[in-house]
Amino acid sequence: MLKIGFKSLRKIVGYFWLLISNLPMPGTWRWRFLRFSGIKFYVPKDKKHFVYIGNNVTWDSAYPEEIEIGNGVHITTGCVLLTHCLDTSKRGIYWKKGHIKIEDGVFIGAHTVISKSVTIGQGSIIGAGSVVTKNVPSYEIWGGVPAKFIKKIEDHD
Repeated sequence: MLKIGFKSLRKIVGYFWLLISNLPMPGTWRWRFLRFSGIKFYVPKDKKHFVYIGNNVTWDSAYPEEIEIGNGVHITTGCVLLTHCLDTSKRGIYWKKGHIKIEDGVFIGAHTVISKSVTIGQGSIIGAGSVVTKNVPSYEIWGGVPAKFIKKIEDHD
């Protein structure tokens, strides 16, 4: 007889919700399904919550609970968010688990890859096609492969 523990069942249900979120729907609805997969969305006390998630965004199915997304975030089409990466300090194939935190008001351009354990600061902009492997401070524009600082956002109040 097959025994499935609560943690295993939770992963299976989470994976189902990740699949559902890829169905055609408005980008402002997707977060409602993704929160059931384990991804953390922070809804402000006044309940005015806006997150836009484009089509074909790939979420780490191994550790979706390690992703946190703030209010007013735009994640555009084709982005990839990975919370685990290869641990090269050991012999063989081993994975390291990381944590991705995207703070309020962040814009992430199309086909951006966010990997490793990173925090993207409030109000930052990530250029399309970038690969983010380092923390991005608040109110800065980053882009490229790997993503590098481009400029500070001056008037952000």
